[in-house]
Amino acid sequence: MGYKKVMKTFFPLLMAMEWDKEESKEKWKEFRGNAEKMWDQFQDMQKQAKKAQKEQWANFFAKFQEMQQTFADTLPDEKFALPGMPAAPLSPKEAMEKLKEFQETANNHAVAQDDSRFEYFMQNQEKVKESVSDAVDSIETKLDEKDASDE
Repeated sequence: MGYKKVMKTFFPLLMAMEWDKEESKEKWKEFRGNAEKMWDQFQDMQKQAKKAQKEQWANFFAKFQEMQQTFADTLPDEKFALPGMPAAPLSPKEAMEKLKEFQETANNHAVAQDDSRFEYFMQNQEKVKESVSDAVDSIETKLDEKDASDE
């Protein structure tokens, strides 16, 4: 029993379409315009989502710090020691203040790193957008060269 593989195209209708040269140029211009518009809309959507995420995180972190401060206000100011042990270097309130400072520093670094990652991501998308535009330019150039050689 034999099995014959049949070629399946990703765009089956494109195989049957026959465009004349002018129509082909117009279709590629339309494709480029639509692709660029889609990329711009997609990037705007990503930037808005990033902005909303950043605002939400800033609000959350501020509320979290406020909650910790409320807890820190209930802690004693005196240093304490367990029987037979030396006194702690910091009071509970001082330890909580040091913890908050560390959290703020860590948050600043994490936010900066996330912003850097997002910028890198957006730059890569711009490169992809440029490569699509360059590919369409190349196709249009080849169509023009073919027109010139046919004449």
